[in-house]
Amino acid sequence: MDKPDLLELLVELCENIAKKDVEMLRVLYRDFPVSITQLEGAGSAFDIFRLLEAPGLLTPTNINILIQTIEITGLAHLKMIIERYATYPVTVEIDMFSKFRQDVIDLGKGLSVEEIQKICQIYGCSFRLPWKLIQHLENSSVLTKETLPSFLDTLKSSQATKDFNKLLSDLSEAIENKSKEYVSMLKVLCADHVNVQADLWKAKTAFDVFKLLEEAGYLKTTDISILHEMIVVTGLDYLKEIIERYMQPYPDQVSVIHFSAHRHNIMHLGKSLSNKRLRRICCKYEVPSNHRSRWKMIKYLQENDRLSEENISMFLDKLKQNEVFFSESESVTLVKFRRNQDQTIRDYLSSWMRRLYKDENKMTPAIWHEGHTVDVTSLFTDLNLRQVDGDMVKSISIQEEGRPTILKEVLGFMKSTEACKLLITGKGGMGKTTLLKYIAHNWATGVDDTFSDKLIFLINVRDLHARKTIVDAAVKTIMPETFRQNTKIQEDPVKVLETFITDHDNELVLLLDGLDELEEGATSPIFLFKNLELRKSSVILTSRPGNTAKFEQCCKAHIEVKGFNAASIHEFIGKYYKSCNKVDLGQQLVRKFNLDSICTHMRGGSNKEAFELCSSPFLLLKICTIWEEKRQLPTDLSDLFKDLICCILNQYRNKSGSEASECIDEFDRIPENQRVAILALGKYTYEGLKTNKLTIDRFLLKEMVKDDELVKLALEPGFVYKENPVAHDDLKQIYTPPHKLISEAVAGFYLSVQIDNDTLDADEFQILRSNEYLHMTRIFAIEFLGVNAGELLKHWLTNEASNYFSLAQYFRYVKEKYKKDVLNNLDKVMSPPMRRKCSEMRETFRMVLCFQNEDGQQNLGKHEHLLQMMSDCFVKYESKREKLVQLMLSQKSTETIDVLTSLVHILIMIDGLYGSHFCIHKSYFEYLAQLTDDDINVLTEKMEEIKFTYSSDKFSFDKFKAPNQKKLLSSKFVSHVLNTSSNLRFLTLNCVKGCTLNAVFSDLNNDKESFFKLEYICFRNNDLSDFDGLSLVILFQTTPKLRELDMSDCNLSGGIVNTVVNELESRQIKLFLPSLIVSHNYFEDTDGASFATLIRFAPELKYLDIGSCSLTTKFLSNLLDECDRNGVLLSDHLLNLTGNKFVDINGASLVKLVKLSGQSFKWNDYSLSVANFESLLSYVCEIDCRVTLPWTKLNISGLDLSSIIAEALACLFERSPNLCKLSMDNCNLSGSVMSDVLDNCEANGVVLKENILSLKGNNLSDIDDMSLSALLNLICLSDNTRKGRRDRMDSSIDHETFLQWSDYSFSTSNLTGMINVSMLDSDDPFSWRRLDLSGNNLASITGNMFVTLLKLSPQLNYLKMNNCSLSGKCIKNILDECEKNGIKLNGNIRLSLKSNDLSDIDDVTLVEVVGFSGKSFEWSEYSLSSTNLRDFLSRVHDKLMWQNLDLSDVDLSLLEAKSLFDLFKVSPKLKVFNMNRCHLQSNVLADVFNRCQESNMILSLTDLFLKGNDFHGLDSDTFSTLTRCIPDLEKLDMSDCKLTCSIMKDLPMSSSNKIQLKSLQAINLSGNNFKELTKAVITTFSNCFPALEHLVMRSCNLPVGMVQYLPEMASKRNIPLTLTSIDIGGNDLSKVKWATFSSRISKSTQLKVVKLDSCHLPSTFLYDIERVFSRRELKLRLTDIFLHHNDLSNLKKDVVVSILSALPSLMRLYLDNCNLKSKDLLALIEAFSEIGSRRLLRVFNTLRLHKNDFSDIDGMSLALLFKSVYSLCSPYLLSFIPQLVILSSCGLNDGIIVDMVNSWQVETNAFKLTIDDNNIADKDAIKRKLKGIIAELDDF
Repeated sequence: MDKPDLLELLVELCENIAKKDVEMLRVLYRDFPVSITQLEGAGSAFDIFRLLEAPGLLTPTNINILIQTIEITGLAHLKMIIERYATYPVTVEIDMFSKFRQDVIDLGKGLSVEEIQKICQIYGCSFRLPWKLIQHLENSSVLTKETLPSFLDTLKSSQATKDFNKLLSDLSEAIENKSKEYVSMLKVLCADHVNVQADLWKAKTAFDVFKLLEEAGYLKTTDISILHEMIVVTGLDYLKEIIERYMQPYPDQVSVIHFSAHRHNIMHLGKSLSNKRLRRICCKYEVPSNHRSRWKMIKYLQENDRLSEENISMFLDKLKQNEVFFSESESVTLVKFRRNQDQTIRDYLSSWMRRLYKDENKMTPAIWHEGHTVDVTSLFTDLNLRQVDGDMVKSISIQEEGRPTILKEVLGFMKSTEACKLLITGKGGMGKTTLLKYIAHNWATGVDDTFSDKLIFLINVRDLHARKTIVDAAVKTIMPETFRQNTKIQEDPVKVLETFITDHDNELVLLLDGLDELEEGATSPIFLFKNLELRKSSVILTSRPGNTAKFEQCCKAHIEVKGFNAASIHEFIGKYYKSCNKVDLGQQLVRKFNLDSICTHMRGGSNKEAFELCSSPFLLLKICTIWEEKRQLPTDLSDLFKDLICCILNQYRNKSGSEASECIDEFDRIPENQRVAILALGKYTYEGLKTNKLTIDRFLLKEMVKDDELVKLALEPGFVYKENPVAHDDLKQIYTPPHKLISEAVAGFYLSVQIDNDTLDADEFQILRSNEYLHMTRIFAIEFLGVNAGELLKHWLTNEASNYFSLAQYFRYVKEKYKKDVLNNLDKVMSPPMRRKCSEMRETFRMVLCFQNEDGQQNLGKHEHLLQMMSDCFVKYESKREKLVQLMLSQKSTETIDVLTSLVHILIMIDGLYGSHFCIHKSYFEYLAQLTDDDINVLTEKMEEIKFTYSSDKFSFDKFKAPNQKKLLSSKFVSHVLNTSSNLRFLTLNCVKGCTLNAVFSDLNNDKESFFKLEYICFRNNDLSDFDGLSLVILFQTTPKLRELDMSDCNLSGGIVNTVVNELESRQIKLFLPSLIVSHNYFEDTDGASFATLIRFAPELKYLDIGSCSLTTKFLSNLLDECDRNGVLLSDHLLNLTGNKFVDINGASLVKLVKLSGQSFKWNDYSLSVANFESLLSYVCEIDCRVTLPWTKLNISGLDLSSIIAEALACLFERSPNLCKLSMDNCNLSGSVMSDVLDNCEANGVVLKENILSLKGNNLSDIDDMSLSALLNLICLSDNTRKGRRDRMDSSIDHETFLQWSDYSFSTSNLTGMINVSMLDSDDPFSWRRLDLSGNNLASITGNMFVTLLKLSPQLNYLKMNNCSLSGKCIKNILDECEKNGIKLNGNIRLSLKSNDLSDIDDVTLVEVVGFSGKSFEWSEYSLSSTNLRDFLSRVHDKLMWQNLDLSDVDLSLLEAKSLFDLFKVSPKLKVFNMNRCHLQSNVLADVFNRCQESNMILSLTDLFLKGNDFHGLDSDTFSTLTRCIPDLEKLDMSDCKLTCSIMKDLPMSSSNKIQLKSLQAINLSGNNFKELTKAVITTFSNCFPALEHLVMRSCNLPVGMVQYLPEMASKRNIPLTLTSIDIGGNDLSKVKWATFSSRISKSTQLKVVKLDSCHLPSTFLYDIERVFSRRELKLRLTDIFLHHNDLSNLKKDVVVSILSALPSLMRLYLDNCNLKSKDLLALIEAFSEIGSRRLLRVFNTLRLHKNDFSDIDGMSLALLFKSVYSLCSPYLLSFIPQLVILSSCGLNDGIIVDMVNSWQVETNAFKLTIDDNNIADKDAIKRKLKGIIAELDDF
C-alpha cells in the first residue's frame, strides 16, 4: 500500500465512523506519544489517525494499529473497508494497547445512562456521553491504572443495589398481579419482624413490606434468605423464577428459621379458609366490614387476642367442630345489616346525583356567560344518529347497518342489553355532550325511566388523570363529609363509596364524555369496554372520530352522531323562536334556507356555508342568534364568524349595561380594548390547538397576558364558558368553547394579524402549515387575510407533492375577488424549477377537468393557472375519488413517459383527497404490475422529482391479481412500492418467490426511511424455499422498529435458520423483534440449539411460533439445554410448539414444556398420550414434589384415564395452584373416581375453584350423593347461548349457564340423591340458569322433590324435561306442589315437557301445560290425542295466546266440527295452523268454516297447512267460505289432498265468486291430479289470488297444452302479474311447446325462479328458448333456474350465450345430473367467458354440476371454468360473498385437481367448493393444495 492508498483508506474509514465513536478513539489513543491537547482537539477520526503517523504508529506498510483498533472497539463494519486495501488477519493479537487501556474501553462501552448519572453524582460532574466522562476522569486522575479496580468495585456495588431494588420491585409487581390480597398476606406473615405495626399496615405494596424488612435488618443485598423462606411458607412458588434471574443458584433446600411455628399456623389458617367459612367467622366475631377480607380478618382477630399463641389451638378446634357457624337468626341479621347499609348508600347516591344533574339542562349557548342559561330540554331535537356496527342491529330490527335511528331506540337497546357498552362518535359540536347531559337530566327529573333503577355518573374523560380509575372519578363527584353526615356511616367515606360502586357495578350507568381529550398517561376507559373493570356496568362513551378502533371492537353498538338533518334543523328553528315568542322570524329563516323545498340540492339557498354549519346544534343556535339580531346571514365562513363575534360582543355589552351608544355592526369597528382581548384569546387557543387542546385555564391565560382586565375581556363576553368544577375541592377555573370552530376562528384571526404585521418566524410558519390539528385555523387565517392570503400560501411554494395539493386545497378558500391578486403575488415569489413543473402539470389537470364532462369540454383558458385548475379539480372530485382513480388508469398516449408523468400528477390529487386514510386502489397496483422494469424506473424518477411518496401505512398483497398465471410480483415492483412509501408500517406479501425477495433486500437502500418504520411484515403462504438467510439478516438490520414477522407456511427449511444464526453470531447482531412466526414449515433438519441461539440474540423476543414444524422431542431437549447453558431464560408464552409431536417426552421435560406454554395447555396439541400424562404425574407427585405447574387451563379431553388413580389427580390439583379450568371430557372417568378425587383434595387442604371441571362424556352415575352435590358446584357449566363475534373474543362476558344431565350419564337416582343431600345445606345453591334433564326416567319424581330442586336453583329460568317418561298424573302432582309453594312456571321459569306421554292428563292440568309452553304448541310431541283436544277445549275459558299450533299426524277423524270451531274461538292470535295428515274429512272442514261464516268470525290465520288429508269431495262453495273466513291468509298447503280441477273450475259459478284471497302469496298444490287443467282454471287462479307470488304444482299430471299458460297467468284480462316463483318439476313436459312457454315467460316481469327439474325436457328445449330470446332481444329478471335431472347433453356455446344474455340478474344455475360431458363443460366455459367479457352478468353466485361425468377434463380447463364463473360477478360482491361451485360425483381425480390449482388464474378465496364423491386418492394432499385458493371447502 502506498501513501495515497493509505490516505484514501483513512478517508473511507472516517466516513463510516460515527461521531460518538470518534470520542472513543480519543480515549483509546491516550497512551501513545501524541499530544493530549491535539488528540482532544481533533475534529474527526481522520485527524486522529493522522496524529498516529508522526510517531510511526501508522504507516503505509503497517496498519496493524487500525486492525487492533477495530478488534478492541468492536467496530466490525470497518473490516470490509480494510479488506479492500489489505489482507485482514484471521486472528489478531493485541500487543499495542495495555491491559488497562483495554479495560477502560470495555468500561466505556458498557456504561448505561443510569451508571453515567451515578458516576457524575459521585464525582461532581455533568456528562451525557461515556467517553467525555472518561476523558474527564482520566484528566482528573480519578481513573488510573492503580485506581481502576476500586473504581469498578464502587460501580459494581452501585449496580448491586440497583439490581437488588429491581428484584424487590419485580417480586412486588408479580405478587400484586396475582392478587392484591397477597400483599395483606405478607403483612400478616411479617408481623413479628416489624416493630411498628402501623407502618406495616400502611404499606400499599409488597415492595413497601420488603423495605420495612430491610430497615429492620432481616433483608439485605447480600442475604435474601428471608425471601426464600417466604416462598416456602406462602406457597408463592412462581416467585422463584424471578429470584433466579438476579441471584443464582436458588438453594435446593430452604430451612425456615425466621418464622415461628405460631406464624406457620396463622398462615395455614388463612390459606385454607373457604369463602363460606370466612363469612361465618366474620359474623361470629363481629369483624368490621373494612376488615372482612381474609388477611385483614386474621389481623383483626390477632389484635383482639383471638389468634394469640395461647388461644389459636382453641380457635382451630372450634373451627373443626363447626362451633363458629352462626345460627339462622344470626345469618338473617347479618344479611339485613348489609342490605340496610347498601340501601342507605344507594338512596343517598341517587338523591345526590339527581340533585347534581337536574340542572344539566341549563346551558350557556346563546349569551354565553355565567349569568345566563337556556333550558336545553325546550330546544332539544332528536339528533341524526346512525347505527354503524354492533348487536343493536338485530335488537331493534334494523335490517341494514348504517340506517338512521333515534335516541329512544338507542336507550331501549341499552335497557334490554345487560352491561351494555355503547360508543358514540361524531365531529365537534354535533351534540354529543348535550346528548349525555340530556340523558342525565331526564334521569334526574324522572322524565325518562330507562335508567330509573340505576345510578348515573356523568364524567369528563379529560378528568381521568394518571393512576386514577373510573371509580376514583365517580367518587370525586361526591362530597365525603356530607356523605358521612347524612348516612351516619363512620367508616372512611371514600373507601365505603369505592367498595359500594365496585360491588354494585350492575347498577351503574357511566356517561363518559370526550375520549379524544384523554390525557397522555391517564387511565383509558378501554378496560370498561373489555369488561376488565366494573364489568357489569352500562357505559356510554363519546368521542370525536379517530383512535376509537379498539372501542369499536369491544362495544355492543357504535352510534355515529351526524348532528341535525334538514328536518331536525327545521324543528329546532321552530322550537327556538317559539321559546323567544318570535315565530315569524323563525319562518323567515326557514324560507331563507329553503327548508321546505323537496329538492335537497336547493336547501341552504345562497347561504350554503351557514347551512352546512347547522348540522351542529351549537352552531345552529348561534346562527339563530345572528338572524335574530341582523335579519341576514353572510355567505362566507369568515364573514359569518365575524358577525358571530360581533353578535357575542353586542349581547355582552347589553347584558353588562354598557353605556356605548351604538351597536357593533361591523367587525372592523370592534373597540381596540376588546380587539386586543380577542387577539390574546386567539394566541392562547392557537397554542392549545397545536396539541388539539380546547380548554383554557384562566391562571395560565393571565400568566401569558399579564393583565387582569384583558383576561376579563377575553373570557367574559361569551366566546368560552366556564366549566363546573370536577370536585368540590377543585379550584381551577377552566373555560371551554361551545364549539371548536369558535377557537379556530379566533386563532385564525390572531394569525392573520401576526402575518399582516410580519411577526411570525420561519419555524412558526413550518408549524402552522404542517400541524395536523390546524386545518380549520389555516382556513380562517386565509379568509381573514383576504388579499394578503399569499403571505401564508407562499410558504407552500416548494417543489414537493404534498405542497402542491395543500396550495390547491387552501387556495379554494381565497375569496373570488382576491384570487387574481393572490396568484400574481405567488407567481412573483415562485422559483424557476417550480414554475417549470407547474407548466408541465397544467396539461395533466386540463385533461382531468375535462374528463366525463357532459359536453366533453371544459372552458379553460390556455394560460389558466395551475392552482386554480387543481382547486377546481379538488371540488369536482372530492366526493368522486373513484372516478379520479379510473381516469388515472385509463390514460392513452403514444409515449409511455407521458402517461407515467400524468399518472404521478394525478396521484398527488388522489393522495390528498384520501388524506391520512389514503390506500392506493388495488387496480392501481394491478396496472403497475404490468409495467416493465424500465417503466417502473421512470415512474420512480418522476415521483422523486416532486418528492412524492405513497402515504398509506399499510400495503396488503394477499389477494393480489398479478398479470401472469402464477400471480407473482417482480422484484422491481416490490422495491418500487417499498422505496416510495414514506409511512409504511404494515406489509403483507402473499404472491412472491424467495428469489424475488433476495433481489429486493440485496438492493435495499438503508437511507430509505420507509424501511425503518415497518412494524409488521407478513410473508405467509409464499414459496420461499429459495429465500436466502442473508437477505433475512439484512431485513432485520434495516427494520429496527419491526414488531412482528410472519413467515408461516412458506416452505422454509432448517437451512435458512442455520444461516441466519451463523450471521447473527459472526456479526454479533442483536434483534429487537418481539414476535416471530415461522409455523407450518419443515424444521425437522434443524437442531434445537440453532433456535436457542436465535432466542439469545433476540433479547426482546416475546413470542416465537414454531408450531406444526415437524419438531421432535430431541429438538426440544436441545433447545432447552442450549438455553440453560447460555443463561437464556425462556418466559411464559414465548414459544408456541403446538402441532409438533412430542410422544416420547419424559416427565421432567414435559414440566418444562408446560411452563413454556403459559397458562393454557391442550394435551392433543402436542400429540401426547395417557402415558405422558402418567409420566407427568409421577414426576410432580413423586420425583420433584416442589414443582408447581403454572397453567390456569388444562385440556386432557379424550384421554383414557380409567387407569389413573384418584390420589394422582388430587396431586395434580395440589401442584396447580392457579388452575381455573380442567377439561376431562370423554376420559372414561367414573363417579367413584371423582368422589375419591374430591376426598383426597379435602384431606390435603386443596380448595377447588367453582366451575373448574369439564367432565362431559364420562359415566359418573356411580358417584355418591354427597360427592355429586359438591361436584355440581365444580362443574363448568356450558354456555348455551349463541355468541357473537365479540362475545367469542371476550370470555368475561356473562352468558346463561347450562347443565345437561345426560352429558355425565347421571340417572334419576343421582338426581333424587343430590336433591336430598342438598336440602341439608341450602345455603350453597346451584348457579345454573338452564337445566336439561331430558332422557332420564323421572316417572317417580314427586312434586315435593321438584319444588326442592327449584329452590336449590334460584337462578334457574329454563328447565328441560323432554323424554323423561313423565305422565299426565305426574305433571299434575308437580303443578299442585308448585302452586302450594307459590312458584309460577309460566312466570320466571320456562318448562319444556316434549316427548313425554301426557295422554292421561286431565283437562285442567293440560290447560296449565299449554299456558307455560309459550306461543307455540305441538300436540303430538306430548302424545296427546283428539280426545285430549276435545276435553281441553271444554275446559278452556280464557283466550289462548298461542300463535303457532301444530296438530299434524293427530287422528282427528272422530273430532266434531264444533270442537275445531271452539278452537278457533279461543285462539284469537293464532297465525300458523298445521293440520297435515290428520285424517280430516272435507265435510268436517266445510262445517267448520260454515260455522265461522255464520258467526261472522274472521280468523287471523296467515299460514294454513292441510297436506295429506282426503279432500276429494271438497267443493267450490267450501273453498269460497274459507276465503271469506281467512282474508289475511298468506300461505296455503293443500298438497296430496286428492284435489281435482273441479274445485277451481266451478268457483266462478259459486255464490262467492267475488271473494278473493288478496293476501295469499304462496300455494302448494303438488301431488294432486290436475290433468283436466284448462285456461279457465288458470284464469280463476289469477282472479282469486291476485297477490300470488309462489306457485307449486309438482307431480300434478299437468296437461301439455296448458303448461305454457302458467307463467302468464291470465294476461288476456290485463291482471297485474305478481308471480315470482313457479315450480312445475316432476311433470312430464317432454311435448310442451317451449317456444310458446318462453314467449309467455317474457310477459312475467316479476318472475325470478323457475323450477323445471325432472321434467323429461326434450333435446330441443334450449334451442327453442334461445330462438325466442334472441329474436325478441328479451331481458328477464330470473335469478334462479332449476334444470337438474334432465338430459341437456350436447350443449352449444352460442345457445348458452344467447340465453344467458337475456338473464342479467341470474344468480343460481342448477345443472345437476344433466348427462353433461367434458365437451359440454367446455361449451359452458366458452359461453361464461364471453358473457363475462361483455359484462352481461354481474351477480352470478352459484353453479351446480353435481353428478355429471367430467372424468376426461384436464385441470387447465377446469381452472378456466372458475375463471369464467368469476367473470360473471362483480369483484365488489365477491369481497363479501364467495361464489359456490358444486362438482361432486363428477369423476374428478387427483391429477385434474392438481393441474387446476397450478393453472389457477383468479383471486384466491373467491370460491366455495364442493368436490365430494370423486375419484380422489390422497384427500389430505388435495385439501392442502386447495387451501390457498378456496375460501370454503366442504369436507370430502
